[in-house]
Amino acid sequence: MDQLLITAEVFIIGAVMGVFMKKTTDYLISQRVKTLTNHQLSGSVTDTIFWAMLNAIIWLVFVKLNGLEPKTLECMLLFSICVILSAVDISIKKIPNELVLMTIFVGGAFIITGQPITSIGMNIFGLVIGFIIFFLPAIIGKGAGWGDVKYAAAVGFCLGVYGIISAIMIMTFFLMIYTAYLIIRRKGNLKSKVALGPFMASSFVSVLILNLINTNYLMEFGMLF
Repeated sequence: MDQLLITAEVFIIGAVMGVFMKKTTDYLISQRVKTLTNHQLSGSVTDTIFWAMLNAIIWLVFVKLNGLEPKTLECMLLFSICVILSAVDISIKKIPNELVLMTIFVGGAFIITGQPITSIGMNIFGLVIGFIIFFLPAIIGKGAGWGDVKYAAAVGFCLGVYGIISAIMIMTFFLMIYTAYLIIRRKGNLKSKVALGPFMASSFVSVLILNLINTNYLMEFGMLF
């Protein structure tokens, strides 16, 4: 297939998906709150165009990195879910169960079809690790909420044990940068509460990209190898 045609098709489908993502975000928020006091990443034509362009461009980047392969499709779908989840969590500090289940469904579908059945144990172990690491802070009310616990378990299932450990390391780094920003700008301190969903989602995407380009660092980055 002509490369220009592939690019055009991916861009158009990605843009349409971006509009759907914006509407899905609006719906998930509206089902949970009646009055939104935080900044919402949707609401106008400009916002809709932003969602469409963002998703389309990132989808093109994934295709450029790995071509039209099953792994590429998985990364594209999971990225889109991560964007919706981040927007909802930023807006209302909640992670919808629907997005957690969708993450597990998409990751599980590609796990089952893309690797030997004997290696799925590593993904289940990753689920357990993600759950435990976030469950302990949640149970004592320190930072993580129950939505974060469920999402971390879903990410662990998708990435496997090595991948979830890598994602948590990257997330910690992102959190350190954000905390430093809050302190420098005098907008918060070490005790300030932040939505963890976007940080976990961004680290999830980071690991997916590292897998996609087959970059080896200190350890294997999860299920996509």
